[in-house]
Amino acid sequence: MTFRLRALRAVLLLAGFFLIGVVLLAAMAGLDWLLVTRLLTARAARFEGMIIAVTVLLAVVILRGMFTFLRAGRFGPVDHGVAVGPDDQPELWAQVRAAAEVAGERPPDELYLVDEVNAGVGEQSRLLGLLPGRRRMILGLPLLAGLTVPRLRAVLAHEFGHFSHRDGRLGALTMRGRKAVLHTVEMFQEGSTSLHQAIGGLYVGYAHMFLRTSQSVARDQEFAADRMAAEHAGRDATAATLRAMPVLAAAHAHYMKTYAGMGAPTGALPPVGEVYGGFHAAARGPAR
Repeated sequence: MTFRLRALRAVLLLAGFFLIGVVLLAAMAGLDWLLVTRLLTARAARFEGMIIAVTVLLAVVILRGMFTFLRAGRFGPVDHGVAVGPDDQPELWAQVRAAAEVAGERPPDELYLVDEVNAGVGEQSRLLGLLPGRRRMILGLPLLAGLTVPRLRAVLAHEFGHFSHRDGRLGALTMRGRKAVLHTVEMFQEGSTSLHQAIGGLYVGYAHMFLRTSQSVARDQEFAADRMAAEHAGRDATAATLRAMPVLAAAHAHYMKTYAGMGAPTGALPPVGEVYGGFHAAARGPAR
C-alpha cells in the first residue's frame, strides 16, 4: 500500500474518532425523544427524569472530549522559557528562518529558549491545522551549548520537516491527528467520575486502533523530517546529530545534578548566566 493510501486510511479513521461523539450524542437525543413522546408510562415516568439527567451529563462529557480534540495543539504560556526576538539574537533567528525556508514553511512568530534537551514547533491552529495560526518554537539551551552549527541546523530542519507538505497534506494531518487523539484520551483518563471512565473506555479502544493503523504513516513522516534535515545540514551532520542527542541529554542531566546543582542543599547555586557556559565547556570536553 502506498504512502498516500495509508495516510488516507489513517485520516478516515481520524474522522471516525470525532464521529464517535456525534453518533453517541445522536443516540442519546433519540433515546430522550422516545422517552418523552412514545415510551412515557405511569411506571416509567419516575425514571424518565433520572435517565434524561444521565444522558445530559454524558453529553457534557462527550462534548468536552470533542472540543478537546478540535483544540488539541493549542499552546499556552511558556512557564519556564525565555522569549528571544529577532533583535535579541539575529544569528539564531537567521538559522531558524533558513530551516523554515528549506522546508517550505512559515518561520515561527515566537521563539523561546528552554532548560531541556528539546526542540519543537507548535501552531495555534484550528481543525488540526487545516486553519493555520500563530507559530511558536521552543529550543533547548543545552542544544545551543552542546551542538555545532551544522548539527543545530539539522535539528531545526527536522522540526520544520514535521510541518512540511512535501509528502502530502494527509501525512501532516495524520501526525497532528495522533497528537490530538492522545490529548483527548488523556482528558478522559484524567476525569475522576465514572462517566468519564465509561466514555473514555470507548475512546481509548478506538485510539489504540487508530494509533496502530497510523504508525507506519508516522514513521514515514519521521523519515521525511530526517531527509529534510539531511538536505539542509548535510548527511553526515544529520547522522551525527541523531547519535549525539541521547548522549547530550544524559550529559545535561549529569551536569545539572552533579555540578550545577551540587550546592542546592546549602543554597550555593551558580548565577543563571554561568550555568550554560559551564555546560558548554563540559560538552566540549577537556582542553587539549
